[in-house]
Amino acid sequence: MPAGIGDVTTGLLALPVAYLLVSRNGDGVRPAIAWNIFGLLDFTIAIGIGLATAPGPLQVIVPSIPNTGVGLYPAVLIPAFAVPSSILLHVLSLRQLRRRRAA
Repeated sequence: MPAGIGDVTTGLLALPVAYLLVSRNGDGVRPAIAWNIFGLLDFTIAIGIGLATAPGPLQVIVPSIPNTGVGLYPAVLIPAFAVPSSILLHVLSLRQLRRRRAA
């Protein structure tokens, strides 16, 4: 649930930040950088919670319902493909924002 709240917040903030970035007055770069950093921190929290609750040597939180479905298809596509892809997109966005700020 905490990771889901961060995901929804990041998604809802994407539209106003994109609007500020496109507005051409130069005020959108800082919010866009903050939005990307927030998104990356959200992924860090989600990965940490996932590791802490998944059965294995790193499990420190033992929920009443085991988190065993994460490794099964199609749910495995989220940690195996969607999360790394989204992290890469945030990093590439930060790179483009740095180039835009330098220009």
